[in-house]
Amino acid sequence: KLGSMTKAIDASIPRITYDELGGLKKEVQKIREMVELPMRHPELFDKIGVEAPKGVLLYGPPGTGKTLLAKAVAGETNANFVSLSGPEIMGKFYGESEERIREIFTQAEENAPSIIFIDEIDSIAPKRDEVSGELEKRIVSQLLTLMDGMKSRGKVVVIAATNRPDSIDPALRRPGRFDREIEIGIPDDEGRF
Repeated sequence: KLGSMTKAIDASIPRITYDELGGLKKEVQKIREMVELPMRHPELFDKIGVEAPKGVLLYGPPGTGKTLLAKAVAGETNANFVSLSGPEIMGKFYGESEERIREIFTQAEENAPSIIFIDEIDSIAPKRDEVSGELEKRIVSQLLTLMDGMKSRGKVVVIAATNRPDSIDPALRRPGRFDREIEIGIPDDEGRF
């Protein structure tokens, strides 16, 4: 049931590495510190008492490599990569969408280390006071609950991408949820080359 919806990366697909990302030097460095380090060396974080981030929000104009960056982190850490995009999880039956999100989180925890990538998070989790639909409000609540309930910190990281960070529900951007944000800018001349 889940297989059709969750695009977990297949071993036969060549893994994406950081070398394939053009012009994102600073961004790659930041995401390595936030996601790769805690996944590879959780003991360092325990020792100094710093909590690894649960969620990282990538934002910037379309086409700057946000999705590619998330895939590269998964490829470099050998983490299980689960990607979901807004329209995919919208189910037509009551409770179906929340159930799908729950299954994805459960699957990620069972197959940790995992990276859950949510593309176009603004379409799933818009500001609740600006939407009239009940479904969007329930999905935002479900996402908040799941992120608060994540126990295996550093083992499961949620990376979300958007080109409209201001239209995301502010509750998702507070500490303990998407508490790290990286702006993915337009690459310079050298990066484009």
